[in-house]
Amino acid sequence: MTSGEYGEPLFLFDEVVAAPSPKSFALEQQIPEDYIPEVLPPSGEKLDITIHKDHAYPLLDRLLDAYGRSEPPYNLDSVRLPHDPRHMPETLEQGSVDHAVFLFNVCYYMRGGIKSNDAVKRMAKVYDNHPELFNCAYAQSYDAPALETILKNHGLGFQGTVARQWIENARRLQERYEGDPRNIFDGVSTYEQSQELIQNRSGKGFVGFQEKMTSMIIYYLMDEGLIKPFNFPIPVDLHVMRVSIANEMITFTDPYGQPVPHGTNLFTKETLAALRGLYFDYAEERNVNPLRLCDAVWLLSESLCGRYPGNVTIEPLGRERRNGRSTYLVPNVVNTTSQAQQKAYAASCGICPIQETCEYSIPGTQYYIGGNIIVRGRRVRFPVPAVIDTLF
Repeated sequence: MTSGEYGEPLFLFDEVVAAPSPKSFALEQQIPEDYIPEVLPPSGEKLDITIHKDHAYPLLDRLLDAYGRSEPPYNLDSVRLPHDPRHMPETLEQGSVDHAVFLFNVCYYMRGGIKSNDAVKRMAKVYDNHPELFNCAYAQSYDAPALETILKNHGLGFQGTVARQWIENARRLQERYEGDPRNIFDGVSTYEQSQELIQNRSGKGFVGFQEKMTSMIIYYLMDEGLIKPFNFPIPVDLHVMRVSIANEMITFTDPYGQPVPHGTNLFTKETLAALRGLYFDYAEERNVNPLRLCDAVWLLSESLCGRYPGNVTIEPLGRERRNGRSTYLVPNVVNTTSQAQQKAYAASCGICPIQETCEYSIPGTQYYIGGNIIVRGRRVRFPVPAVIDTLF
């Protein structure tokens, strides 16, 4: 990223604007005393959630139509699903047991902290260099510290947690399903049946697998044609939450019926449950393939929303000095007269199929660093002539 005359980034195409090199900061520099985080402290009060199907369904219809017609952004080469063939291992045999195990293990990194596309590409390198780790009979007895080192060397985090889960789940897969995740779904035709077999309830399922991970492994195996299709709730992550909340498919009020203030953490189990239900019902009632529904919603946010200037977050102290939820994060100041921001807006909201109904800025950095989904404020709409000018 290069800077203009006044240090303004010329392109705001990343959700996090990297700070200048740490060398430009004194080592003793600390967070300013008057710094107030965007995320409000928990109030302890349970939020009331309203699902607006009459509003949500037409928006999802529009997204699926745009996706089916390969309209922007879905026609761009850079808009890719995590398991795009260009991200997968070069040496992996399609349709094999290894293929299924690879997808199972990729799910460990569908938890935030790393972009999904990057996770698959890095896991692909693990497979190309250590294919034996994807053989459950071998992996169940692997040395955990050695696996941690391999994951670290390939740029994958959570090494200790993932290594333990990887080895234990390899053991369970081998003992119960002959080391083949596809066998989990023999005779399974509903999401509820899948939950019983996959979610780690009293040791019956797999370590680390709850609702989202259950949907993830179903999605991957089904999309690759490795198991028979059935309806299931799409995986709900940052991207699904952002599209749904920003477009008011669901809304939040406090116990007194008042809208919750901006900065309230909306990432709760109730939010996840509400959205799983909304998308499951939509697919059921509209007779829609949940795989394509997932693609249309996820790709929209992943490819566009982080580029909108109001969703950009600045890290003044650099990524090297992140400190979880205490990380010093500053919202990017939206300036509709900025040429750089006009270009960023044109490349994001300017080509979004549902931008007319998108009301809120919802940054992703607070989710990836601190696990928070917040509304930053109302989305600033740039003047249309300025946006059009930047496209030509």
